Amino acid sequence: MLRTVTLFLMAIAFCGCDFRLFELRNRDLNPPEPPPPGIVDTYVPIYAAEGSDELKIATQAIRPTHKAGKIFVMDNRLFQVEQDSGIHIIDYSDKANPVKVAFLNVPGCKEVALKGSNVYTNNFEDMIILDLNTYPDIKVKSRMPNVFPELKYAPLPQLIMTGGTTIRYYECPDYSKGRIVRWEVQKVNNPKCRYY
Repeated sequence: MLRTVTLFLMAIAFCGCDFRLFELRNRDLNPPEPPPPGIVDTYVPIYAAEGSDELKIATQAIRPTHKAGKIFVMDNRLFQVEQDSGIHIIDYSDKANPVKVAFLNVPGCKEVALKGSNVYTNNFEDMIILDLNTYPDIKVKSRMPNVFPELKYAPLPQLIMTGGTTIRYYECPDYSKGRIVRWEVQKVNNPKCRYY
């Protein structure tokens, strides 16, 4: 009986609460965002049309490492993933002085697995098998379409601090322009999309 009375009194007290105060406090914690102040640093998608060189899987000249990923070894070569772009090929026959020798362009590449001379990776949403025996002319041995549908487009960059300022805006993607292969920071006048 005492338990029932206690629950009843708690229900009455709860019903008597002024929820408007909670709503006001909650609204003050998340005030509406002001419009962008004119020209601001903005992430802009870079598109590539199907069949363009940027989307081809091919060995290219060396390039700097920006988003380093997993490393694997085959004979005297190291292969290091460059997130969303491909794989760095590094000659490390002289262990004290490894040297980049090429870059394998594999757009959308996230992860790799090695079995024998085969590299299993993704090319955006497709899973592909690359044959390293044909190096430097590496070929796609097999392709399984749409294994990773969530990787169809390059993801939005993370909200990060760049040079002391946070980039809060991005240009809204327009997938009719082609496949998004990467994002670059550019000055944009009143971008329509933003991080929240």
